[in-house]
Amino acid sequence: MVTTVGYSEEGVRGDRTAALRLYDKCEIALSGPGTFIDAAVRYLWPQARPVSLRAGLPVVRLVPGRIPPSLTTNAVRRPITLYSSTDGRVPDYNEGVEYRGVPGLDRLVVNPHTGSRILVSGSKVHVVNTDTEAGARDALRVVKQLVTTEFEAAGVVTIHASAFAVADGAVAVAGPPGAGKTSTVLAAVATGARMIGNDKVYASTDAHGTRIRGWTDPIRVIESLDAPKRTITLAAYFTEDLGRLAVDPLPLRTVVVADVGTGAVPVQCEELDPAVGLLSLRREVLPPRVRWLGIEPPAAQRLPLPSADRFLRLTYGYRDAARAMKLLLHRIDA
Repeated sequence: MVTTVGYSEEGVRGDRTAALRLYDKCEIALSGPGTFIDAAVRYLWPQARPVSLRAGLPVVRLVPGRIPPSLTTNAVRRPITLYSSTDGRVPDYNEGVEYRGVPGLDRLVVNPHTGSRILVSGSKVHVVNTDTEAGARDALRVVKQLVTTEFEAAGVVTIHASAFAVADGAVAVAGPPGAGKTSTVLAAVATGARMIGNDKVYASTDAHGTRIRGWTDPIRVIESLDAPKRTITLAAYFTEDLGRLAVDPLPLRTVVVADVGTGAVPVQCEELDPAVGLLSLRREVLPPRVRWLGIEPPAAQRLPLPSADRFLRLTYGYRDAARAMKLLLHRIDA
């Protein structure tokens, strides 16, 4: 069948719509096949809460289908940046193509790597792709775009770090890709700590210090040094047990710079010079999101940089994670 926004849908689907509040701040409606809605809610757990559907909510809809080539015949085409990943961590989503002058749309954005066509009209965003799995990934990226830019408008920064909670404070684990951030946090959780976030955390800083909360990225779990990492959602990993996670913002007390090896590495935990530790933390602050949808709020004029009370360096071998956590938590409590 042909829709009013100029694309064709494949097959007959039982579409559903779910309205969600993310981080008790950003409300959004998701629409599309029921399998997509269920997967999206699991992906966004535990920061998603159902709310009543109402007019005026931004809508992100996944549409399995395609747009006619004629839709962009007379449109103005230009290359754009969709996501600024300075080290290439997101190679399939950095660059895209924008079309202006498409009838009935504010803009049409193409992700050439996934094949998604992202149609923007007012506060409605339709992600069209014949590959439903690829389209679902891009639809969730649109959700991330809306949430993160709303945080940035309020002066919040995103840090490439993992984090866990002990007592009433947060411990962020920083380091480059492959340094062992996730392994360190999961080892801490295994001892009874609560997880805050994996790979990315949101940080808000004022005169009283920095408070952080976690994003909902899935975990890449190492089950064997000889096997590839397995990706699993937070909901599945924690079997939707909220008691094992810290959902609300917590003050950032300690930053741990991790260096986890795959071989026999002496377990060491040492104090870092605060200037060195602060530099390591701020090096992981991600640049503000490129505002390519056209419906994002403007970024704050100045995004305050995060700080912490204490900095440690933790070095250990992957098989010594339990011993390393015992040493780390002892140092944190000292």
